[in-house]
Amino acid sequence: MSRPRKYTPNTLKKAVNGYFDSISRLVPLTEKRNTGRKDSDGHVIYEEVPVLNRLGVQATVLEYLVPPTVGGLCEHLGIHRSTWADYCDTELHPEFSDTTTHARGRMRAWLEEQLLTRKDVKGIVFDLQNNYGYHDKKEIELGGRAAKAVTAASMPLEERQSVLEELMREFSENDGDA
Repeated sequence: MSRPRKYTPNTLKKAVNGYFDSISRLVPLTEKRNTGRKDSDGHVIYEEVPVLNRLGVQATVLEYLVPPTVGGLCEHLGIHRSTWADYCDTELHPEFSDTTTHARGRMRAWLEEQLLTRKDVKGIVFDLQNNYGYHDKKEIELGGRAAKAVTAASMPLEERQSVLEELMREFSENDGDA
């Protein structure tokens, strides 16, 4: 008999939201607008006015006080990283998939934003590649023999054998030179 799970779908969602709430804040956007007046020294006087979005509501920006991380989330939840990985596995725990997908999406969105705003992004790129499935595009040019070998791999066995024999003859004739 295994021990009972620490979280239900609802309590996990509340705890994950609690983590993000504890490390972030909403900052209302304002901008300086010229009042048309000048101070006693002749400097233009500006006032802070709210920035309104297209809906006519003051725009806000979500600002993270500390970066959102899996490690930080696990610490907040009081669980091991492997437990979080299990929670993220939709086959093992489909009941947690909405919450874990949303949490991973928020962390990924922060990382993507950092790619656009930071100068040194090596760590961000590493995290995205190793934890979120991103990858560098790599093109490999194959020589003539390698291209034949790759093509031969997708052929029926009889054709493959004749192509491989031809490659072996070419290789032995050229003493292995490219």
